[in-house]
Amino acid sequence: MALDKLRRRVVGDLPGDFADLERWENRIQRDMLLGLAMGVVAGVVAAVCVRFAPAQASAAADPYLVVAVVILSGRLSLGFGWALVNSTLTAFGALISRIVCAAVIGGQSPLDGVADSLNRLLFLMVLSGVLASLTRLRDRWGDVAAGGLAVLFLADDVDGYLDLLNGAALPVWQWGTALALGLASALCLRPTLPSRLRASGVAFGLVVIYALTAVS
Repeated sequence: MALDKLRRRVVGDLPGDFADLERWENRIQRDMLLGLAMGVVAGVVAAVCVRFAPAQASAAADPYLVVAVVILSGRLSLGFGWALVNSTLTAFGALISRIVCAAVIGGQSPLDGVADSLNRLLFLMVLSGVLASLTRLRDRWGDVAAGGLAVLFLADDVDGYLDLLNGAALPVWQWGTALALGLASALCLRPTLPSRLRASGVAFGLVVIYALTAVS
């Protein structure tokens, strides 16, 4: 009984009859196509911003615009499994369009020498979509998911601050974008004030742990 409740909370309730099943399947197909399309559009916009827009706009669009679209795709998905599928489709759609646009506009591939960073970015994008789906849970696990999603962005602020201490330039717009998305993840994805406070507490605790680990 407990396992059935957990399945329903994470995966979602199954349709009750054939009409519901058809609507369910149509919704899944639309979500997959929408996720792929959103990823492609976000990748094109990011590539254009990097090539033609000012540095402030390109810092906000690449990669935060793409990650925000992946979060939206995961949030709209019908349960954990489909969030994983849709987030992956969105991430790869953004990556493919980004590569094509970079090759056409700039004459080079953005993959040169950054394979490890790219793998890490893809992993974080898919993880952000899955966590966004879990924020739909009404209990404290949803608060934990929202806090963990916030940390994916706030960790960039920690890294930027550590770089600043080492003499690097302060990327103000990138810091502001990461901070805004982190706060939005902790506050806007939860329905009540207590759940938002719990999500913020989880995010703060994880950020402190990350900062201590990065310093050591």
